[in-house]
Amino acid sequence: MDTFKLKVFRYDPTKDPEPYYKTYELPVEKGMTVLAALFRAKEEQDPTISFRYNCRAAICGSCAMRINGHATLACKVQITHLLDKYQTDTITVEPIGNVKTLKDLIYDMDWLVDKLKKVKPWFIPKEPPPPDGTEYRQDPYDHHRIDFASDCILCASCMSDCNALKANKDYLGPMVHSKAYRFIADTRDGEKKERFEAVLDDFNLEWCVRCMECTTRCPKEVQPYENIIRLRIMAAEAGYKTPGEIHAEIFEQDIYNRGLLNEMLLPMRQEGILGAIKRAPFGIKMMLKGKVNYADFFGGHKIKRLEEVQKIYEVAKQKEKEVKIRIPQIMGVIYEDKRKTRKRLNYAETGGNE
Repeated sequence: MDTFKLKVFRYDPTKDPEPYYKTYELPVEKGMTVLAALFRAKEEQDPTISFRYNCRAAICGSCAMRINGHATLACKVQITHLLDKYQTDTITVEPIGNVKTLKDLIYDMDWLVDKLKKVKPWFIPKEPPPPDGTEYRQDPYDHHRIDFASDCILCASCMSDCNALKANKDYLGPMVHSKAYRFIADTRDGEKKERFEAVLDDFNLEWCVRCMECTTRCPKEVQPYENIIRLRIMAAEAGYKTPGEIHAEIFEQDIYNRGLLNEMLLPMRQEGILGAIKRAPFGIKMMLKGKVNYADFFGGHKIKRLEEVQKIYEVAKQKEKEVKIRIPQIMGVIYEDKRKTRKRLNYAETGGNE
């Protein structure tokens, strides 16, 4: 293939009643990125094409856009790779999703910045600077807990493809939650309470639908989805009664008492009478479709051999102190006991001479 088609989303609100697409034919060159292709089209065919860029090295996040339907950095992906991946001669570029388009591939950042401000994405020390004038020190192990989350370049690729954000524009979104995690998990930071309250406000952490699109699209492996799960666990450990925590407790009680979840009474037990009223239309539809049992209104039935389930539960409770679930850390792997991790780090540093 000697040439390919670059199909560009075009929209100028000062003169265009509706967005449209314009296609430019360009030569296929080894090593050419999508950003380089846009420059080629702008310089040689249409100087009116508008897009953001800066570093051209996948560092600044300015050139995030949707390429063939998925958000990524235009300076990071190469034309030849895309043509081979999609088995096509056309590459379509559009502004990222879930945000307002200002012109062509340029989108409104103010909305995203306003969301970020709610979690105060900057370091607020919990104690004065060291008296010797040095910087704030941190244990290497504690730093590893936030190292990957610190790599976020605010490109908003995760926000673009977030299905929860598409359904609810008030949702803070994976980028904001990742920033919140980065500082809440920082042992040196002193504003954990305020940040927790921000991410828990209006059921924010509960809006994530676990589709993992954010982690899939992140060009810096920041793990936005995993950071949301970490925040949920940390909030529970900090004593916050989140909807997820309450749901887990109700689930546990139902499994022990009857062997299965009572979905009809769950909304009332979790959200009170108002929550039950709000979800009543959905509950009625479930009943009409035969998805729930009327008897559940009165407590429902118990499963056969419930005593066996209860024995398993009781053994698990006895082992609770021996087996601990800890916050998933680097690359989604559950980190081990802090002492063991430190020992392993020391062992590596001393070359095995410990």
